[in-house]
Order: sequence, then C-alpha cells, then structure tokens
Amino acid sequence: MPRLWQIAWPGQTNVAPEALRAANASPRTRRVSALRRLLLTALPKVALSRACGLVVSIPLPRWFRPRLYRWFAARYGADLGEIDGDLHTFRSLQQFFRRPLRNGTRPRASAALVWPCDGRIVTTGPVDRGRIAQVKGHDYSVADLIGDADLASRLEGGCQATIYLAPGDYHRVHAPFACSVDQVRALPGTLFPVNPPAVQCIRDLFPRNARHVFRCTLASGHTGVVVMVGAYNVGGTIVTRAAGDAVPGDEIGQFGFGSTVVVIVAAGAPTFATLPPETKVRMGSAATEPPG
Repeated sequence: MPRLWQIAWPGQTNVAPEALRAANASPRTRRVSALRRLLLTALPKVALSRACGLVVSIPLPRWFRPRLYRWFAARYGADLGEIDGDLHTFRSLQQFFRRPLRNGTRPRASAALVWPCDGRIVTTGPVDRGRIAQVKGHDYSVADLIGDADLASRLEGGCQATIYLAPGDYHRVHAPFACSVDQVRALPGTLFPVNPPAVQCIRDLFPRNARHVFRCTLASGHTGVVVMVGAYNVGGTIVTRAAGDAVPGDEIGQFGFGSTVVVIVAAGAPTFATLPPETKVRMGSAATEPPG
C-alpha cells in the first residue's frame, strides 16, 4: 500500500515546510510540487483507503501483536509507555491506532481553550473575510470547510487552529472548550493525505476531503466548530460524542491513522495562542495566549 505521507523525491529528503512555502522557490522545487500534486490527484485515494482499512482491521495472531506494535512505535515515534492496556489486547492494527491513554498522561489545563489532540500546528490565526489560512500564501473558505454558509458567517472575525496528527501520534480527539455539541455532520469528499508536503501543494485540501463537523455552543454562548478532516488511509473516523454537554478534554472522536483537526471559535470567545507551524502540542494543555 503506498504510504503517501512519506513521499520523497530525489533531492527532496527532509525538506522543511518553510522551504516549500518560500515565494522564491526554485524551479526544481516547483516542478516537484507540481508532480506531487498530479500524482495525488490522479490516485484512487478513497478506494485505496478502503482497502487499507480492511487490511489493518484483520485480527493478528496474539504472539505477533507486541512485535508489530513495537516496530511501529520505533518507526513512527509512538510512546508505548502511555498506553492504557497490554499490547496483546489490541487485536488489529486498527485497534492499536485508536489506543487509549493511561489516566494522568494528559493533564487538563484550567484554561478556556485546550488543544484537542496531540500533533503539530499547521496554522493558527484569524478568520478573515470568511477564509482561513491553509499555509502561508494560500487560504480556503470556511463555508466550504463546514458546509454551512450561515454558520460560517457567525464565525467571521474569530480565530482558528489547525493541528496535524502524524501516524505515531495519539489518535483520539477531545473537546477543546466547555460546550454543548449541537450537531455533527458528515460531509463527503475525497481522501488526500494531509501531511505537510500535500498541504503545501493541494489547494483547498481540507474542504475537499471527507470530514465530520461538530457544531457547538460554548459555555460563554459563542459559536464554535471542531472539524475532523479525513485523510488517505484514514477512512474510518469515529464520532464518540454526537450530542450533549462536554467539558475540555472530553473525547468526541477517533481517527484511524493520523489526520487533521481544525477548531474555529467566533469573535468574542477566547482566542488560540499564535504559534508557528510545526510547533508540537499535546491534548489537554492550555491553547490560549499566556497571561502578560
């Protein structure tokens, strides 16, 4: 199965995202980006993701599970010491991807906003004229992302944070604020990979992928949304809280194999800290600007 989050081209190994964003990118870099875009667009991403989903759901021999999961952890940087449960108990790779954490491994900060997941920052910043940044120099429509122009208008002037979950990260998503979950909508789409190289070269990537949109009313009365964006090899997003009250840190969903979360809050609500791309964040830690 192709591992598109790892696509590397000759001369492009370990290219930093900043190099791809540079306005004066070399002709070679632009050609590589264009080739990557053509390949990712042409591939039957949904069909491949479904096939991968079937493979990783196959029950594994009990003796083989710890060996495979330790290899995965070493390859992708997963911390096996945080897992709640013995490695033998995860019957398939899919179950291992959705592994729970032991109590106390992610303390919840007493802040109005906390990070909803482990991962790295893609962008943080304002909602300006109905658009938010995908990467520096490229933005997309909030209405397209959430599939609701009226809801998008209520988010105008607010702020957003976009977090990328790598394959080795903890794959569960939690409420970033105290709220009532009013509605969850599944929006159809394709399944582009959402790793940094793909985000750099595919315009409007997040609104084009399949996603789940959680429409929330914060305890302060402001509107907020959490968007779980599906991705290549991540067709099996699970919603674990479709309605009802939630406090910061309550689980709301699970990804199958890394992906991206976009959180947007309306103007007047607490704002996310301004962080540069690639900053690592951990679920439950404070996401607001530090005092002073």
